[in-house]
Amino acid sequence: MDEQTYWDKQHDKYLGTDWINKPSLFAEWVLQYLPPNGSLLDLGAGQAQDSQYFAKKKYAVTATDFSWHALEIAKQKSSGSIVFQQVDLSKPLPYKDASYDIVYAHLSLHYFDASKTQSLFDEIYRVLKPNGILAALFNSDQDPEIAEGKQLESNYIELDGIRKRYFNVEDARKFASKYQIIVADNDGTTYKDKAKGIHNLIRLVAQKAT
Repeated sequence: MDEQTYWDKQHDKYLGTDWINKPSLFAEWVLQYLPPNGSLLDLGAGQAQDSQYFAKKKYAVTATDFSWHALEIAKQKSSGSIVFQQVDLSKPLPYKDASYDIVYAHLSLHYFDASKTQSLFDEIYRVLKPNGILAALFNSDQDPEIAEGKQLESNYIELDGIRKRYFNVEDARKFASKYQIIVADNDGTTYKDKAKGIHNLIRLVAQKAT
């Protein structure tokens, strides 16, 4: 199964969950670290529940995802103020330098090898305005799932045809070394992981230097 088909099917499954239409725990938590207004780029927005949350807080939101199917579902739920774009994070971001006040990524930056992951962090730095904020949540290397896949490199596995990276706090700091770190901890969770008793996802809030 190719990645596009995989994610389209995943989003059909998500329609049956109780969390897909409410903001994530991470989005609600990270709001305290964001500027009170401005432009926000949501990378890997999925069905855009967090994008809708930020739009209601009066941010100018661009919601992106690899799956156009997910974005079509999101459009049907949207009030119309959000810009939707299909973006492949394995390629350079299609935005000009210093375009956004905030780049937000909820479990979407951890699908690449170390070299590509670093390039993606650098791309985010490029499109952020001076003093802009990166807010991101990552898989934890304490997740038992990491032992179930084929290891491709340290903390990077292939499972059921999908490649995933698992972070720790040091990894987050390393990839974000160009930034000023505001928060880097392992206290994150999601509604889905909370139900499993998992409370150690990696949270990163970092600022681009002027």
